Amino acid sequence: MKRIIFIALVVFTSLAFSTKLEAQAILDINPNEGLYEQAGTGEYTPMQYPPIREADVMWRKRIWRTIDFRQKMNQVFYYPTETHYNWNNFMQIIIDEWKAGDIVVYAFDDKKDELHNPMTYDSYLQKYGELDYVDENSGDSIRKIDIESIQKLNIMEDWYFDRQRSQLMVRILAIGPVINQQLDGQDNWVQMCWVSYNDATRRVFAKSNFFNRDNPGATLNYDQIFMLRLFDSYIYKEENPYDRKISDYYKGVKALYESDRIKQDIIDFEQNLWEY
Repeated sequence: MKRIIFIALVVFTSLAFSTKLEAQAILDINPNEGLYEQAGTGEYTPMQYPPIREADVMWRKRIWRTIDFRQKMNQVFYYPTETHYNWNNFMQIIIDEWKAGDIVVYAFDDKKDELHNPMTYDSYLQKYGELDYVDENSGDSIRKIDIESIQKLNIMEDWYFDRQRSQLMVRILAIGPVINQQLDGQDNWVQMCWVSYNDATRRVFAKSNFFNRDNPGATLNYDQIFMLRLFDSYIYKEENPYDRKISDYYKGVKALYESDRIKQDIIDFEQNLWEY
């Protein structure tokens, strides 16, 4: 009888210990919130630009356009306002890399749309940053950038016809975030800076996820979005001897018509090169 009781006690103890180990193993497993562990886009490299020679460019036009984040197609640039899971706000990506010094940012001059004066994140905050709070110990004013107020993005780009490839092509030169600084309850749009769209910036965008609303399982990155032109925009300026914007000579609906005219002129130029 004692032998049976001893055997039963050993078996019970073994089962209890095994259950404890199994429970411990379950607790040690990192939870996976999806079907699989997402690798992100960190291993992607920017899509290569085709080589270009001055002799092959038979026609070129520089234009400036605006991506409005409030438009439905462009809302994925604005959301999420706070980082979650594997998604980041587009402007948060730029600001984080600006702080780290991994992208080149230039001061914006409304009189000259040129990339001349490099600017650090700290120097921008000192001049244009919004007051966040005052440090009680040092008395320093701590400033910040209100990311939620950045609701537009300007793009400087060159359209050109490459006769070597017999193709009309486009090359983005710089992007400029535009912040809405409310003035007496009215919208006051101010461009913050120009971000050079060079290889370093493209490498950052190639590592940054873009939410594909048509198929979230098919991962895209921001470099692909700009290369494939998966955004909606309107032209606000074309290269001209007076260096003026459309808004300087047209207002309201006429400005929209002028924007469409410039876009159509580019399309017509290519079409008129061919005979059918």
